Amino acid sequence: MGLVLKTAPLTAPVTVEEAKAHLNILSAEDDLLIEFLIGVATEQAEEITNRQLMRATYEMTMEILPDRFEIKKPPLNAVEKIEYIPDGMSSYALLDPSAYMVDTTVEPGVIIRRNDATYPSISWMVNAVRVTFIAGYADAASVPKSIKQWMLIRIATLFEHREEIVVGVSVTPIQNNYNDYLISKYRVISL
Repeated sequence: MGLVLKTAPLTAPVTVEEAKAHLNILSAEDDLLIEFLIGVATEQAEEITNRQLMRATYEMTMEILPDRFEIKKPPLNAVEKIEYIPDGMSSYALLDPSAYMVDTTVEPGVIIRRNDATYPSISWMVNAVRVTFIAGYADAASVPKSIKQWMLIRIATLFEHREEIVVGVSVTPIQNNYNDYLISKYRVISL
């Protein structure tokens, strides 16, 4: 099974202004660095949680079309289309949307074949099925506050410690894994 980002998000879950307020920075001289660190923190949060934070379009490929399967990047907003290569053919055909249901109320989202529908015969080959879907929160305000706070702490850590080695400084991390707890409850584990 493959997953490819087709259309990247236009915005980030945290703005430069929010990050600067968290960092207590008033000048604009570090704006480019802060914007870059927001991107890094976003990537890390998405990797840790297995979520798509801001709306994006993905294409998931499979060899077969199961009766029930999960979409691996919650929250799922919509399935744009499911395509398949019919048996004996070499190009994709569109699966009739009336053949399946999409459940966006669960995480991860699920696509289920309708009881009264039958799937067409699909060619046995790599990537014979393509599912194009939209995932991510509607806007930055919809991203859980705990994830945003985790990102702000991560951005601050990356901003303050730009080098791999810090000489002559004693560091004591918070022992209760406070920052990890902020994000861990949003981790999605797929079966």
